[in-house]
Amino acid sequence: MTFDESIDANGVFRSAKIFRLGADLALLIWDLPPALSAATRYLLSMDQSPIPLVSMMLPLGNGRQRMFWAMRPGKRPARVCICTEEGSTAETIVMQPARTQVPLDVETLFADLAPDARIKFVSNLLTVWRSAFRIAGDHLFNMVVEDALHALVPEPQAANIACQVAQGRLLIETAISPDLGEITAIFAIGTASITRMSEKLVLGRDAKPGLQSCHFIAEAPFPVSLIVLLSRNGVAIRQLADRKPRHSSLQSWWNKNRDAVELREMIVRRLATLPENGAATAIDLQVRAPLAPCRIAKSSMHPSGEVDLALSLDGGLLAGGWFHASSSQSVGIDYVQEDGTAMPLDGNSYEFPAWAQGKDEKSKTNVTGFVAWIPLEESPGPLLQPRFQMRLASGAVRPLIPKLQPFDPATQRNHVLRAVPPQHAVDGAFRSILAPALQDIERRLGETIEVNCAKDYGLPKSPPLVSIVVPLYRVLDFLRFQLSGMATDPWLAANTEVIYVLDSPEIQDETEHLLGGLHLLHGLPMKLVVMNRNSGYARACNAGARFARGAVLVMLNSDVVPCAPGWLQLLSRSLLENKSLGAIGPKLVFEDGSLQHAGLYFGRDQREIWLNHHFHKGMPGDYAPAQHAREVPGVTGACLVTRRDTYERVGGYTEDYVIGDYEDSDLCLKIRRLGLQVAYEPAACLYHFERRSIRRSQDYMRGVASQYNSWLHTQRWDDDITELMANQFGRDADRAASAGVRIRERSAA
Repeated sequence: MTFDESIDANGVFRSAKIFRLGADLALLIWDLPPALSAATRYLLSMDQSPIPLVSMMLPLGNGRQRMFWAMRPGKRPARVCICTEEGSTAETIVMQPARTQVPLDVETLFADLAPDARIKFVSNLLTVWRSAFRIAGDHLFNMVVEDALHALVPEPQAANIACQVAQGRLLIETAISPDLGEITAIFAIGTASITRMSEKLVLGRDAKPGLQSCHFIAEAPFPVSLIVLLSRNGVAIRQLADRKPRHSSLQSWWNKNRDAVELREMIVRRLATLPENGAATAIDLQVRAPLAPCRIAKSSMHPSGEVDLALSLDGGLLAGGWFHASSSQSVGIDYVQEDGTAMPLDGNSYEFPAWAQGKDEKSKTNVTGFVAWIPLEESPGPLLQPRFQMRLASGAVRPLIPKLQPFDPATQRNHVLRAVPPQHAVDGAFRSILAPALQDIERRLGETIEVNCAKDYGLPKSPPLVSIVVPLYRVLDFLRFQLSGMATDPWLAANTEVIYVLDSPEIQDETEHLLGGLHLLHGLPMKLVVMNRNSGYARACNAGARFARGAVLVMLNSDVVPCAPGWLQLLSRSLLENKSLGAIGPKLVFEDGSLQHAGLYFGRDQREIWLNHHFHKGMPGDYAPAQHAREVPGVTGACLVTRRDTYERVGGYTEDYVIGDYEDSDLCLKIRRLGLQVAYEPAACLYHFERRSIRRSQDYMRGVASQYNSWLHTQRWDDDITELMANQFGRDADRAASAGVRIRERSAA
């Protein structure tokens, strides 16, 4: 096919012509006659207009214009009129089926087009037309695209495969002109398909004179012959020269490119999107060959600083560290994104007095500590060393790279809890900074939690009346006493199953051995549920509740031991006989007989945060006000009895409190929202050897976790608690608090 037979001496089509562009795709080409204006809009008029119908106008080398219409014509000949927008006919032609047309000769077509028009024609082939007609796998269309690319650049420069990032994903390296500007699309051209790839790439500097290095990850059905990079300023066409990667593996490339920070970040992000082991591979690469940490040492003359916390989470980035600058100097710290864009931390940060290590291990100097949360639209993936920079007043920047950060959610949580000293853990630190990070981490931690296995010890087939759920975390000291107290209670032994939930799978063998012996000794029906990892109090309780078969559910701490038989029968009967009762709790006493719990109430601290308090805590066990059964705002989770259907209606314990605290009052408030009451029953009494297990968690005892939980609890329940404590409960709480002050004064004396 040639255009010569259809063009007169002035280079104008004598009439419109139709060519084959794909298997069933036709291209109608028409040169505007000299008398017609290029500013006029030209349309096709047909008995039945094809959908889609795509058009464009391109300039010729002689200054005239050429119209193109791409369409799928019908299977029968059809009359087509080229009309102006006003309705006048400029040309008429008969449209034959696409299969009868002569294939488009791109080289002849390009001979007439202006240079910029050739680039636009190629761009439209790859973007608009390929997408509109969904013909990326059309063999004939692919040939037209390849012909157009070779006509545009007969001898493309080379692109090479650096390494295989993953199956079907190759790291490509080449060089492009900086004049191209922003790359808007990247295509892989193969014999069987045309694939649009992610346009994310990393540009370097000084690859060759006038060129800059360019790396991107190609994800396409291989083999691929050409790579096309489109921009608003032009097009770069590259020949994939050698199909063999330069590096034997991704690990080999990674080890030899420790300074390619931006490129390593791009690979981490891409690996994180892959199924199965993508994220694990990204983590392993960073752990095996991390970046060298970079801080600015403390100096009395110059600004200094360090980022020592940099957690890449799903919703954003949590950063923390310190900086120091004299009053005459102004500094700022920025997060540097993959594309080099700097995001200042100032917009959502919290500062506090801190200290930093001096020149020797024993010296400490005062600095300004900070913690900041940067919301991100797209997660950076498991990036263990995000980049930062210190921005100086002079306009200069200094790099800051943290040491390798943790990737396990539980360890990340512990680092967050150390980000701010307890005395500075206030609303300004929690609300928009620590809370988003902790909620992100708790959600991911929950996704990793599951029951590893379960083992029965003499459970009967028929369901019992009561199921007792006891979470175990490291401490097994009280199991013998607890089980002995339950087994010597006839009613309990006849109506109950005990479900122990082991939240410390590392002591599974020891626990199974102990429970096996105690079952042989007492014959009490039991089940051991083993979690796959430490999941926290709420998740452990909820896991145990899912195995419960009884109509009554008891949440019992492992350090709670019955004082005498009959306690569970009394609490269960009250719950089953009174349908308006949602939960009930017993009297709990310390080992010296003094009161630990006679119901739970709420009181504000100096920060206006609601804290949980126990009525008459520390008073003698027979203290008269604690001997009356009554409705209370809440009861402790150390021993909380409810109906299983009630527990399930409210969704069990809320799982986003850290480590274990405030879940019990949260549960009571959820039960109250159902319109049910919460009660205290002093006739049921148990010993509580308080917080023997949680003391093993240093992160909780540091105070920030407890302060966060109380803050979160207040954010969630402020209005409910305010209303609850404004009635009789408030007066009861005032009297209990006054009595507590008196007994503390006597103890001090």
